[in-house]
Amino acid sequence: MNPGAAWLPLVLLALPAAAALPAYLAPARLRRGLWAAVSAAALGLAGLQARAVVAGGPIPALGGELLVDGLAAVMALLVTFLGFACSLYAIGYLAGPQAHGPGGGERPEWPERLARLEKRLPLFTALFLVLESTLLWVVMTNNIVLLWVALEATTLASALLVSFYWDARALEAGYKYLLLLTVGITAAFFGCVLLYAAAAPLMGHESALLISNLRGVAGQIPPHLALTAALLLLIGFGTKAGLAPFHPWVADAHAEAPAVMSAFLSSVIIKVPFVGLLRVWSIFGPRYPALNEVLLWLGAFTMVTGAALALAQDDLKRLHAYSSVSQVGFIAAALGLGTPLGYYAAVFFLLSHALAKGLLFLSTGAVVFAAREVRSITALGGLRRVLPWTAGCTLVGALSLAGMPPFAGFVAKAQVLLAAADARHWVVLGVGLATSLITMAYMTGMWQRVFLGRPGSAEVVEEEIREVPVSMRLAMLLLAAAVLLLGLRPQVLDPLLGLIAGI
Repeated sequence: MNPGAAWLPLVLLALPAAAALPAYLAPARLRRGLWAAVSAAALGLAGLQARAVVAGGPIPALGGELLVDGLAAVMALLVTFLGFACSLYAIGYLAGPQAHGPGGGERPEWPERLARLEKRLPLFTALFLVLESTLLWVVMTNNIVLLWVALEATTLASALLVSFYWDARALEAGYKYLLLLTVGITAAFFGCVLLYAAAAPLMGHESALLISNLRGVAGQIPPHLALTAALLLLIGFGTKAGLAPFHPWVADAHAEAPAVMSAFLSSVIIKVPFVGLLRVWSIFGPRYPALNEVLLWLGAFTMVTGAALALAQDDLKRLHAYSSVSQVGFIAAALGLGTPLGYYAAVFFLLSHALAKGLLFLSTGAVVFAAREVRSITALGGLRRVLPWTAGCTLVGALSLAGMPPFAGFVAKAQVLLAAADARHWVVLGVGLATSLITMAYMTGMWQRVFLGRPGSAEVVEEEIREVPVSMRLAMLLLAAAVLLLGLRPQVLDPLLGLIAGI
């Protein structure tokens, strides 16, 4: 344990939330700068925290209510890194109607939507900072009940951001998101309470709340209670993560949210539920192999379902949304292997996909930004000449997601497939290979049609399209560099991922 660094998680947790009100009240230019500065500071604190965990072990705080181990440290790094990238992107993306250029082409609702966006930007910034703080709470909490509370807090904060445009489509997406996730996460609530009730007679009421204490009494919890609680948690966390068949909210939420929110939703929000799944499955999976089998088959089903749905999409954002469903299936299947190599592969894949999908949603947001809300793949075309930076960044994300070297996605998929082969689970290996080929098909096809093909609609006029503002390009380049670096030097995360593999 490393109690001397207990101030780090406390400051990191409080910083984004404390900045929310000043960001809401600040003038527009100062607000965007404050958001970026706070996000950069949070990233620096997360880096210091990760270094302290590697050097001195887990960091307890608030009497053990917060516990930053290797998993919490690497997830805090992910949350703050994507938060910083999104804050940079937002400087240009949320600069108001004037940043989007004159006119609205063939879309008369475009100026009205931009005006609505500009009016509500202070609320967007404040809510995003609150959301970042709740996500950090999820990954660092050691309290089984507060884990559910924090996860529900992320749902409430993000639902307002999903429906941020406040038109009919956005409100419908926000309603589905809030309703389905609340119903799903209610199952997780019953699972958390059941685990607490089963453990309390064995160790006392206060001690039973701490997840780190459950490992010591897991063998004494009646099997029917342990299995029921674990399956309830799988339903609740699986709904939040977008696992099939709990995924119906995913496409609408990603499609109708602003690009900054879509990127954060896919790269971070649907990933943090795996923190809870990993902690529970690492405790009960070795004792009840049937739990691992359930997660394995659910992961395989999710891979195929998401890939098939993505293959059928013409809407850019919906394609990436269903692709996210497919890819989280790899994470679930790797966790279900129940081996140290599987845990390592699951978390590495999570990080790799978060970076690539964050990049793809930001670059897709840049395309939609430049083309004034045209999202149809068949309507778009020939954009490589007018959007060279966006085209290059999109290609990096697409190739990484397709599992092509030298990007992080290649290493991540290789690790999952090797873990499946090592565990002799040939079905997962076969499904993973088939899904990777389908992913390559729709990702490369998407890039070719959008950036090399001919425009299929009169709404897309190359002369009216220009490259996005510098801050948006910087954010995309930052994520593209991270995807390449993690592919070339995957061992850079070994000190933290090694701690997770032995959880």
